[in-house]
Amino acid sequence: ERTGLINPITDWVMGEALRQCRAWRAAGLRLRVAVNMAGRSFQQPDLVDKILDLLLSVGTLPECLEIEITENVLMADIEHGAQILRRLNDAGITITIDDYGTGHSSLAYLKKLPLHTLKIDKSFVLDMARDENDAVIVRSTVDLAHNLGYRVVAEGVEDEETLELLGVLGCDSIQGYFLREPENISKINQWFKECPWAVGR
Repeated sequence: ERTGLINPITDWVMGEALRQCRAWRAAGLRLRVAVNMAGRSFQQPDLVDKILDLLLSVGTLPECLEIEITENVLMADIEHGAQILRRLNDAGITITIDDYGTGHSSLAYLKKLPLHTLKIDKSFVLDMARDENDAVIVRSTVDLAHNLGYRVVAEGVEDEETLELLGVLGCDSIQGYFLREPENISKINQWFKECPWAVGR
């Protein structure tokens, strides 16, 4: 971000992600790709237009894309951020707050902004099966998000005990090494065919 290279890197990552999503959809997998948005990239005045142009040039629908931003990025300029999020939402793009609970949390923005998903930071999830305080924070976040109409994703799920506890708490989705470690595309495509969860089908 300090060198200014983050913007072209973000553009490249988003283009690659959307092209891969287009390939998956052509193969019958109804998947959505999530792209993390750095602070400097999120503050670009032409961000929404660039994203819409990229969707058009790649030939993918807005529903294929999910933008993830952290609380700190959003709260740095809440009014500007709100305008961007409303335009993205109006275009049909999913919006997720990443690492929820670790930044300058504000319940005010949760009720005002067009959000779809909260991702609970892994620092609360990793030890929740052994740390009662972490479990209470996760349970409260799941309840809060659901009461506001949001989906909840738990990051950092690394064992079956945590997975089962999240299921009891009503968490919608998980992310972590218990599900799958990062892989190249060919291995991921093979896993889609073999995994028991019928991902994307």
